[in-house]
Amino acid sequence: MKNNFQQLYWGLVTLFCLVIGGWRCTKANSSQSVTAVTYLSVIDAASYGPSADLYLNGTLVSSSGGITPGTFSQQYATFAPGNYDITFATTGTDSLLYDLSSSFYDTTSFYTLILYNASPGGTGVIKAAKITDDFTTTSQSTANYRFFNLSPDLPAVDLYLNGTLSQPQRTPVDNVMNTVWDQFQQLAPNTYSIVAKVAGSDSVLISTPSPIELTTGNVYTIFLSGTNTAAGGNHLAINIMQAVF
Repeated sequence: MKNNFQQLYWGLVTLFCLVIGGWRCTKANSSQSVTAVTYLSVIDAASYGPSADLYLNGTLVSSSGGITPGTFSQQYATFAPGNYDITFATTGTDSLLYDLSSSFYDTTSFYTLILYNASPGGTGVIKAAKITDDFTTTSQSTANYRFFNLSPDLPAVDLYLNGTLSQPQRTPVDNVMNTVWDQFQQLAPNTYSIVAKVAGSDSVLISTPSPIELTTGNVYTIFLSGTNTAAGGNHLAINIMQAVF
């Protein structure tokens, strides 16, 4: 993971700095030294949905234009620990997409918010989930990763790393119901060809156009997103989100 854990406790803290595409990055009380912070990243995997505005306790924290489906944070935001009611709404409107009921965001803890389609083909509601990012299973001497299937159109996929089956039978947003899938796994640092196949077959759904380097000490969330239907088109993507703070 980029940065040093000792730096979690010192220095100036930028509040509500959500770096995701064209999001704004603003400072609040930046003249104060704040030692207690919590960390937040966002994945918008709701391919059958509009751009979304993000509100924390009723305060808009995403930039003009909102969060576009298929985008994700380039680094963690930092803000004061506490209870937050987090809502997503259609950009520029008060049309609610999903309300994550108020919960506590703890000191020096890391979280990922995932916006996703609850059913294939764009039917049904858009939902959101709060995921706790637990780095205790990671190692500074290996690469570290986890995998999410966030495409609503793929009932089950197998993930291959350099031709080796690494994640079998992964169903859409299974990590929301089974938090075991939220845990990071250690992996030999290397350059990897990443391929998603229809579960139990050799039918390739998508692969990375070129090998991806997963390096020592860093932490990655690999996730599948996009649509794969006649209505939505074939717009699957393999995404690599590195933990940066």
